[in-house]
Order: sequence, then structure tokens, then C-alpha cells
Amino acid sequence: MSTAAASVASFAKLVGGSISNPQILAVGLRHLWNRIHQDRLIRSDAQRILHRSARPGRVLFVDGGANLGQAFSAFSRHFPTDTVAFELFEPNPHCRAALETVLSAHDGRAVRLHEAALSVRDGETLLYGLSGDEGGPLSQGASIVRHQHDIFYDADPATAIAVPTVDFCEYLKRQSAAYGTIVVKLDVEGAEIDILEGLIGRDCLRLIDTLYVEFHSHFLSASKRPTERQREQRIRTALAASGVHVRIWH
Repeated sequence: MSTAAASVASFAKLVGGSISNPQILAVGLRHLWNRIHQDRLIRSDAQRILHRSARPGRVLFVDGGANLGQAFSAFSRHFPTDTVAFELFEPNPHCRAALETVLSAHDGRAVRLHEAALSVRDGETLLYGLSGDEGGPLSQGASIVRHQHDIFYDADPATAIAVPTVDFCEYLKRQSAAYGTIVVKLDVEGAEIDILEGLIGRDCLRLIDTLYVEFHSHFLSASKRPTERQREQRIRTALAASGVHVRIWH
């Protein structure tokens, strides 16, 4: 099934028998449009990058926040794993089985899973939002930022789990010695602010060719949102001036 056809099927499932509800219909249409538009952007970027990369294996795709492999499945259609190396980062141990099932279809190719969170330093931190009354064990919203989803719930430190962290700037420096082109998808539930500020401040942003990033300030409470949006806007300005191909994800 093509991505467009899959998106239409997904939309139909989403609205179901409630197509007369204008709010549900609006959400469904927006979801459908985003899926189709983003797939076109991915295809265009892949054609540009792969056409330019004469030697197979010289392109690295970093999936920050892999969750259950949804983005990997989408991106690997256009960045095939027999020519592009994939490294996936997912700190939530509950996602491992589902991820391994997805990755098993690419067995023997250049696909590697890191059970760690991208961060500004190597070490350890807490991962929040996994309890049943928060996002649940397989939550797409699990975050190393405690208050990231406080419009929905107050994350309980008692139910958070310790996970390893990887200094993303140092990681990119190491990988840039082996790969001529690095593509990054960064969907890390609020941690993107610290990570991108770190890449900009430490002159590591230049190591990325194409960046897909989702910002998450809209999930913060009204008291925290303005400050985070100011940081977000400074990052957007720096990204626009950086020369990196940037795709803002939704």
C-alpha cells in the first residue's frame, strides 16, 4: 500500500462513524494532509541526498526517539537500508520488543538500536510518563523532561525509570569521521530544546545535512509555555541561518 493510500485508510479509521463531528473531521483532515505532505518532503530529500552520495554506506540516518519504529518504517521506504545506515535511539525498554520486530525485516543490513536517550551529556537520567495514568509503558510521549506534558498529567518521579544518555554533539563528531552525510530525525518530547541549543553552542549543527525536528512547547502548561517558546524561536532563527536543510515536523 502506498503512503498516500495508507494515509487515507488511516484517516477513514480515525473519523469512523463520527464524520459529522466537525472537530474530529478537522483533526482527521489535518492528520491526512501532514502525512502526505511529509512523505513528499522525505522523498524529495532522499532523492537529493542519495543522488549526491556516490558511495553506498556513506549516509547515516539517526532516528532520535524511535518509539515503536513508526518513523523508521516511513523513512526507510525512501532511504533504503541497503545504501543508508540507520541508528535508532530509544531509551524506553518497554519498546524494545516491538522495535526488534520492526528491525528484524532489515536483518544483516546497517541498522543499529541504541537503548539510550539523546542528550547534552553522557550519563544517566530519568524517563517520565510511563505509568498507566500517564502515557503508559509504550507512550509516544515519554520524556526525560519531567514537566513536558503537564497539560495532561503531573509526571510522578516515583514511577520514572533511570535510562542512559548519549552526548549527541560528541556522537555526531565521531560519526562524521565515518559518514559524509548525516540525516537526523529528532522527536524527543521536549528534550530537543536542550539538545539543539547544545549543538548550536558547540558548533555541531554543521555536522547535520538534513534535520527533521518536532517542537513540543504546546504540551506545556500556560505558565511554562512562553519561556519555552522563546527558546524555540531562537533555535528556529539559528536553524534558518545555519545552512542545514530543516524540516519542522508536526
